[in-house]
Amino acid sequence: MKKSVASLYQAVELSQEIPPLLIGERCNPNGSKAFREALLAEDWDACLKVALDQEARGAQLLDICVAYAGRDEKSDMLKMISLCAGSCKAPLVIDSTSPDTIEEALPLYPGRAIINSINLEDGGKNLDRICRVAKKYGAAVVALTITEEGMALTCEKKVAAARQIHDLAVNVYGLRPQDLIFDLLTFTVGSGDVSMRTAAIETLNAIRQVKQELPGVSFTLGVSNISFGLRPAARKILNSVFLHEAVEAGLDTAIVDAAKIVPLASISQEDREVCFDLLYNRGADPVMAFIDHFEQAVEEDENEDKTSVRLEEVLRRKILKGDKDGLEDLLTELRGRWRPLDIINTLLVPAMREVGELFGRGELLLPFVLQSAEAMKRSVALLEPFMEKIEGEEQTSILIATVAGDVHDIGKNLVDIILTNNGYKVYNLGIKVPAEEIIAKARELKPDVIGLSGLLVKSALLMKEDLGQYQDAGLTQPILLGGAALTPRFVATDCVPRYKAPVVYCADAFAGLKAVREFEAGTLASTKFEIRETAAGARPGPRIEVERNIDVPSTPFLGSSTKRIEELEPLFSLVNEQALFRGRWGYRRGKLSAEDYAKLIADEVLPAYARIKAEALAEGFLNPQVSWGYYRCRSEENELILEDEGKDYRFGFPRQGFAPNLCISDFFRTQKEGGDIAGLFVVTLGPEMAVKTRALYDSDSYKEYLLWHGFGVELTDALAEYWHMQMRLEMGIATAEPQDVGGFVVQKYRGSRYGFGYPACPDLELQQPTFDLLKPERIGVSLTENYEMVPEMTTSALVVHHPQAKYFAV
Repeated sequence: MKKSVASLYQAVELSQEIPPLLIGERCNPNGSKAFREALLAEDWDACLKVALDQEARGAQLLDICVAYAGRDEKSDMLKMISLCAGSCKAPLVIDSTSPDTIEEALPLYPGRAIINSINLEDGGKNLDRICRVAKKYGAAVVALTITEEGMALTCEKKVAAARQIHDLAVNVYGLRPQDLIFDLLTFTVGSGDVSMRTAAIETLNAIRQVKQELPGVSFTLGVSNISFGLRPAARKILNSVFLHEAVEAGLDTAIVDAAKIVPLASISQEDREVCFDLLYNRGADPVMAFIDHFEQAVEEDENEDKTSVRLEEVLRRKILKGDKDGLEDLLTELRGRWRPLDIINTLLVPAMREVGELFGRGELLLPFVLQSAEAMKRSVALLEPFMEKIEGEEQTSILIATVAGDVHDIGKNLVDIILTNNGYKVYNLGIKVPAEEIIAKARELKPDVIGLSGLLVKSALLMKEDLGQYQDAGLTQPILLGGAALTPRFVATDCVPRYKAPVVYCADAFAGLKAVREFEAGTLASTKFEIRETAAGARPGPRIEVERNIDVPSTPFLGSSTKRIEELEPLFSLVNEQALFRGRWGYRRGKLSAEDYAKLIADEVLPAYARIKAEALAEGFLNPQVSWGYYRCRSEENELILEDEGKDYRFGFPRQGFAPNLCISDFFRTQKEGGDIAGLFVVTLGPEMAVKTRALYDSDSYKEYLLWHGFGVELTDALAEYWHMQMRLEMGIATAEPQDVGGFVVQKYRGSRYGFGYPACPDLELQQPTFDLLKPERIGVSLTENYEMVPEMTTSALVVHHPQAKYFAV
């Protein structure tokens, strides 16, 4: 199960693809002068600006601490939470030592927050209260390794404290391991105190040991503590090196000022070694050596004589930068020195491999990888006319396809792009490819490796079932499996036993590239997954008490209707830009400095977003339509039964196997209680976006393909949010105007919407009764045999009006 927290606008996984997750620390009167002055002046706009500025500089979570002598902490915290809830996309960390403050703040927050923190300093009294409230509201908790003896300084004591807290939180209070984020504490190595010289070593070793002993938990650190007492410029370097080491040890999140961390790649080897000496206590007096080094350090002139750069190096740099300008002239000159095929194999392919390595280290973002692939593709096209023959038969070949019933192709196409531009032959069979066709093409084309992709849970199950068919058909190629619904555990335990050749889980295109290289080296092996058992584990608890006496809202009609959305600006205003820029487009900060990342967003990302919106409007690629309806209903155990024209339509939902044992049907009244009302909708952008993205892919415009596809997906989500707002207005459970909550104006609404195929209702077959009721064929939407909607930029949901209805997983 993925470990994540959420705001009103987005969910954020604690275990990032490129760690760590950065927690902004500036909303703290004891750590930020600007925040302290704003808080004391009760200038709440200025307080909010400190939070928003951290988001802009790359903070992915925001720590909110308002405790200050002479202030009413509870009142200040409630104001800050209410203010940030409607304005900050980053989820919040509620930082307080007061259980009363935490207990009143959590209900105000419309997401899954983190509580900072619990410990055993008072013998567990505060831990008891905070764990209970965390369980009640589904929050995660930061756990500090502090006991009645004080702060744990050694690895041994840190691990012992972590074990004790884990046992109480999980086995007594029913939290899950993934709800725990351990702060194993670190102390300054810059004070000269002999007892603190091994502080970094103790912390790093403790992270490794707790990670091994307590699987599922996460880790955080106040990184800047390591350098307390040193000069600011030197602290920045030491903090950055220590953060890198902590991530290598297993750190998931870091409480830092994102603007004061620099990428390791930008730190000279000499500076790194001095930092390593201090962190690992190497040498006679590493503290003084560190101070002397940074007192005397001078910047070196890194300018180079551009005229001395060899043509081969110029080509390498063009591939790394994705620069297509001047390629024809450059390759013409290189053909005077190299055979065309040797240019590809000796210069271009190694450059693309370097691109992959940079991406893997977090030093190159996905859009720039695709720019490099475009430059590679262009280079090969310019060289092909001068080759005596294309030696395709000597290339390692891969057959790839999206499995039957699944129309999603973005992941598969990224695999095609990456493999093709690393010198491999790729046979791309497209989408919705049945097992029989894959077998026939494998026999005809004789690929070395087969790659299968699918986004849906049903697609993952189909992959598992089809493996037996491939075995019976006599296929012997390794099979790579990828897709959002797959996990290493599923592939290892459910898929590997069904097929004799290697079956390998690939999380992304670069994992696919790694697998193909392992095949060539003769080292490719099936995915393995070690299942570890915890000592006791969380036991199911009592069901949550769902309020039964809730007024049933009135609706403007019963049955279904359709509508075309004419005004598009409201949709654009609801696009989750963080999810678009970082998630869909891959513009993650990675190892960029905060300043460089902000510049990237301002200079490249926002102009691209503005351009795509303008082109989409001008060229008519957007045709948003909706089919929606309201139906009398009743709940029966785990089923919700909708009624229309005398006929019942049954929607069965799973129930949580752990506390609070929720099921979506709990939020509706039974027949005995008088019945209820439910809403449904299907929204679509229309087929034009799919036509646009396909044309970009076919023309080798890989970066534009990624940008347009991601834009379409996030705009579809915005359309769903927009129509959910309209339905709440129609039912009278939301207002068009924001509401005053605790003295602050925030947008609030009642109820929730649940998309089929997502955690609370994973059964995609519920699309069928939804289609029977709404008849979205009227707006051009159809279902595949696997209950997936076409066009791709389409989504659906069940609308629940109950005030306690929130997102949850089963």
